[in-house]
Amino acid sequence: MKTLSATVLLLLFTASAQANIEDSNPPAYEWAAALTLETVNNLDGGVKKGSRELANLDLTLAIDTEAAGWWGSGEWFVYVLGNAGKNPSDYVGDVQGISNIATDEALKIYEFWYQHSFVDESVEVLFGLHDYNSTFYSLESAGLFTHPSFGIGSDTSQVGPSIFSTTATALHFTFTGENQYLLAAIYDGIPGDPNNPRGTHIQFNSGDGLFSAVEWGWANSNSDKLALGAWQHTAEVENPVDGNINDDNTGIYIIGEKNINNVAAVFVQLGQADDQFNQLEYYAGTGITFNSFWLDDDGLGLAVAHARNGDPYLAANTELQRAETAWELTYFAPVIDHLSAQASVYYIQNPSMDKTISDALALGARVYIEF
Repeated sequence: MKTLSATVLLLLFTASAQANIEDSNPPAYEWAAALTLETVNNLDGGVKKGSRELANLDLTLAIDTEAAGWWGSGEWFVYVLGNAGKNPSDYVGDVQGISNIATDEALKIYEFWYQHSFVDESVEVLFGLHDYNSTFYSLESAGLFTHPSFGIGSDTSQVGPSIFSTTATALHFTFTGENQYLLAAIYDGIPGDPNNPRGTHIQFNSGDGLFSAVEWGWANSNSDKLALGAWQHTAEVENPVDGNINDDNTGIYIIGEKNINNVAAVFVQLGQADDQFNQLEYYAGTGITFNSFWLDDDGLGLAVAHARNGDPYLAANTELQRAETAWELTYFAPVIDHLSAQASVYYIQNPSMDKTISDALALGARVYIEF
């Protein structure tokens, strides 16, 4: 399961390269490009020892329609995503995933949308291919970590919404006040083509249903945040609990972060999915980060992600344990201009809740190259 959006990675670990085709402020055209190279080595436990190598390419272009001289209050956004490599979870054996860039090998248009602002930008309406996790279920301080659950909890990602690495067509609304906001959106219930993960596919098939979401949040000038969200999934999909076809899945979550001072921040994630239609009923994540700890713009963090099977799923799978818990200790640092590096140590307790798989210890290393 993926879950930290690549858009967040771009904001955290790459600097935007800008091409100002017109002399304007803000720029009419803004592009960014970044390449992430990763190796994850399962050192002990899990399914077997070994390493997997991954690559992730992000190319984005944002167009301000007013600065471009077209019309006011509009923005076009195009995001091309490329991925290569095999999933290190094949060695670790975990259910939550261990790398947030692990996915099928493909080159695709990941996002392509238009957004228009109204009422002095307090209301925004977006339509097109959109990453749900780029706005919903998102915390800035949690973005330091490379484990997927710190991007979006496994309570929600298990449903397969419009997130990395396949998005769906969306109609998205943002309402912004002085210290509060409200997000509301509907997405095609089945992103892309499940039978063909390569390339970009937009389909509206019978049974796709909708993934509907809402999130209310509060944030202050110190970047502290508290948000409450809910979702409903009406696609006709196989129920992992009993194998039947169901079309009424729901979940809720609460997330928050607090900047303790200029260096330290803490975050928390709590989520619940309907245990009649999902393997994982509860998810809880928390962590602490330190920015500019040793070097300017570096980051040090420790976090834990806990995913629990629901009672109905356990009753149908008595050989499994209750929960999987993943720990990540990570350090990110700029090396030279346009080059940064990150190292993470992972400890996975009860991978996949499988009693036959021992706890896993893994080491991850990344290089970020910006263009």
